[in-house]
Amino acid sequence: MKRIALTGGIACGKSSLADFLAACGCEVWDADEAVHALEAPGGEAVAPILAAFGQDVRTTDGGIHRARLGQTVFADKAARQRLNGIVHPLVRREFERWLALPGNCPKVAVIPLLFEVGWEKGWDSIVCVACAGQEQLRRLQARGLSAVEAHARLSAQLPLSEKVRLADRVVWNDGDLPALQREALQLRDEWTEKQT
Repeated sequence: MKRIALTGGIACGKSSLADFLAACGCEVWDADEAVHALEAPGGEAVAPILAAFGQDVRTTDGGIHRARLGQTVFADKAARQRLNGIVHPLVRREFERWLALPGNCPKVAVIPLLFEVGWEKGWDSIVCVACAGQEQLRRLQARGLSAVEAHARLSAQLPLSEKVRLADRVVWNDGDLPALQREALQLRDEWTEKQT
């Protein structure tokens, strides 16, 4: 069973590539989805986040208001480190549970902050999804972020050029979705050929 880490810059297309990989038979786990569950009403991260950041980041249904929390942590490195100290150990535990499940298809873990949190060891391959910087900004602003907010999120991550350098394989996603789907099929074929 191949163990693949899928990382890359924000708004580069990691989720789209992961969806294509899942559709063609890979087993996919997503760190961002794990975080969303941990911060949802009843989630394990809710109480410690509220204790650290106050009731202002609480939603009416008892979860975490991610946009409001994001405004705080992307403007303050110490606050971001405090949040990461709460969330990352919980995410790591969820990841290790998933990884231990039996299976014989390639296991792909989508971990946007793979290098930032030091989880780059123990993989058969690290794939980085990348695109041009201007395209990243355009996509972030299409999600409703201002230019200032988009730059803050980009500066909170390791530079994309460094992720590209550290990865075993780079998928450039400046094209259309059919091109990205072809990349997914090619990756799946490479991983399954090496298993047999």
